[in-house]
Amino acid sequence: MSDVQITINGGNNLILPNATEGIQNFYGDQFADRILSGDQSGEALPAEAQQLLLYIDEERLPRYLALIGECQSATRLGEVVVEMCAQEPKLRKEEIVKARFISLLLPLAKKLTQGTGVDNIRARINDALARQLKPRVK
Repeated sequence: MSDVQITINGGNNLILPNATEGIQNFYGDQFADRILSGDQSGEALPAEAQQLLLYIDEERLPRYLALIGECQSATRLGEVVVEMCAQEPKLRKEEIVKARFISLLLPLAKKLTQGTGVDNIRARINDALARQLKPRVK
């Protein structure tokens, strides 16, 4: 018997100790095909914005970038993020309050001058979520 060290970091992993063959399928190869074919349609986006493609559809991203860029207050940024969450299936409520997501937004909010801390933005997103869930009384 040989010593084998297996390190698993996230994802779905299948360990087959008695298998003679293993097949691994990679999904998402359309991105590699686009790069290899020379289609760089995502290159028109700022470098900071390209990471948002993980959460937001490429066709709607320019609209959101414009909205984020016009935010002059953390409250408005929170409202825009909640609107994005409502319209984007890959963007979950759990994700929009995480520091890694908020830190992607901060370089894009060029007009935001005060309250630019991650904790403050998180609080404004939570406020906007609470207003969205609150029933309106007429």
